[in-house]
Amino acid sequence: MTRLGAAPEQNAQDEATRTTGWRIHHSLVLSFVLVFFFASAKAQSVDSGLWLGAFVTGKLPAPLNDAKGSWRLWVDGQSRFGDDFGRFSQGLVRPGVGYTLNNAWSVWAGYAYIRTEQPYARTPSNEQRIWEQVSWQGTAGRADLSSRTRLEQRFHSAGSDTGWRLREMGKLMHPLGLNGPWLIAVYDEIFINLNSTNFGAKSGADRNRVFVGPGIHVGRPLRIELGYLNQYTFNNNGPDRVDNLLSISAFWNFSHKGSPPEE
Repeated sequence: MTRLGAAPEQNAQDEATRTTGWRIHHSLVLSFVLVFFFASAKAQSVDSGLWLGAFVTGKLPAPLNDAKGSWRLWVDGQSRFGDDFGRFSQGLVRPGVGYTLNNAWSVWAGYAYIRTEQPYARTPSNEQRIWEQVSWQGTAGRADLSSRTRLEQRFHSAGSDTGWRLREMGKLMHPLGLNGPWLIAVYDEIFINLNSTNFGAKSGADRNRVFVGPGIHVGRPLRIELGYLNQYTFNNNGPDRVDNLLSISAFWNFSHKGSPPEE
């Protein structure tokens, strides 16, 4: 619906945002269908576990920023436990910097270090990554929508090649009730290897992650999400792998007191 008194440019922008939002919603639904189709169609290795994550974003301090405060800091750390919750299996730390282009779009780049152990790796391994990302945030009705497109260059201790991987994520958050702090969060992320490497990556679909669960705003700068995460890993050398995971994540924006944490 066109808002009374709004400029044509603003109406066009609002309509474009709504269109993008519904496209992301439809992509999420399709991804759910596809991941469960693959999960039921092939033999699998099945595991359960616990994934914990903390995600921190915010404006860089004024001496390091421009006049508009467009530069951002990103740091996330994750601990993952597999083998039916029985052992530490993976740790990750990922710092980065970003620049906001407008209220909807931002660009990012950074570094990541990943330590992987059984059952996610046959032998313990170390991986370093360079990553670049484009992020979008918008709304559709009362729902908050976001998407991110991330490109990774992977340097693995098990080989000398550089692995290139594309990741595409879409997320929907819808409030529960009119003014309460609770919400429901749903996201899907697909990983695509762009090349094959001598450390075991095969060109094509690598894995897919689907999450659904409740979240709560603990004040606007902090959000906590807890729910079910399904990770489906495509394996060219054996049965595909399914991880049924309890995921607990905290998102904190240390500078935007009036805005929700950025993804």
